[in-house]
This record gives sequence, C-alpha cells and structure tokens, in this order.
Amino acid sequence: MSEPDDTDDFGLRAFEDLKNTVERSNKSYSEISGKLPALAKQLEALDAKSTKAAQRVEEAAQDVTSYIETDRRTLLITCGFGAIALVFCAAFLGDIKGSRTGYAQGFAEGQHEAKQRDALAEWAVSSPSGRMAYEMDRMGQIQAFGMCKIEGYKIRTDQKGTWCVSVSGKGLMWPVARP
Repeated sequence: MSEPDDTDDFGLRAFEDLKNTVERSNKSYSEISGKLPALAKQLEALDAKSTKAAQRVEEAAQDVTSYIETDRRTLLITCGFGAIALVFCAAFLGDIKGSRTGYAQGFAEGQHEAKQRDALAEWAVSSPSGRMAYEMDRMGQIQAFGMCKIEGYKIRTDQKGTWCVSVSGKGLMWPVARP
C-alpha cells in the first residue's frame, strides 16, 4: 500500500480552496444582482427629479430675463443712482471716521514721543553719565564707542551676542550697538 505524498494533499487543499472561493463569489454575485433593479429604479427617480428641477430653473431664468428686458432702462437708472448715493455716503462717513481716528492716533504718538524725549533730556541734563555722553557725541566719539571702532578694542561674537572687548583681555567690555 503506498502512502499519499505531500503533493497530493497540497493539490487537494488548493482545489478545495478554489471551490470555496467560487461558491463565495457566486453567492456575492447573486446578492448584488438582486439589488441592481432597485438601484436602477432609484437612479431613474433621481434623474426625473433633476430634470424637473432643471426645467423649473430654466423657467425662472426666462421670467427674470423677460422682466429685465421689459424694464431694463428703469432698472439701470435706479441701480446707477443707488450706487452713486452709496459711494457718496461711504466716502463721507469714511472721511469723518478716518480724520477722527487719524487725529487721535497722531496725537497719541506725538504725546508718547514727547514723553520719551523729555525723559532723555532729563537724563542728559541731570546725570553725570548723560553730560558725558552729550560731550562725547559733540566730539563725534559716541558712534565710535557704540560700534567698537576704538583703538585697542575688537568685536567678539558669542552665544549671548556681539561684544566690544579689549585686545589685551583686560579692561571694559560692552555690547555693540547695531547700526
């Protein structure tokens, strides 16, 4: 008696899988084919509704067109005068609102700038550092100091910023002003 080999079992399993797949496919196809007539009826109903809606839109467009054609001159004159009136009203209101807003904004900015200048002038007059800075500026040295253009000093950049440092490594160090 000979033993069945693995290729026979493999062939039988493959055949059984194929048979099951065909049965499932037939079942799915029969379910779908049963639903197709109902879907076709729904599509026909939707087509009829859209056709009716399109006819109503066409009729409304024809009504509007006939109204515009019969009374076009009056309509154009009325719309023109209405548009002109709206433009003049908008310009008048915009001018009033804009001038008030502009005046208030300009006044506030001027007041802020005057306060800043007053504080700077007070510092320059009442502190020894302010008097010294004023004299340095009069001699043209303050720009060289701020941008590190002084003999014996160089610019160094690190993670914290750009610094003016002494070439010898001893002395003052200050942040460099950006031009």
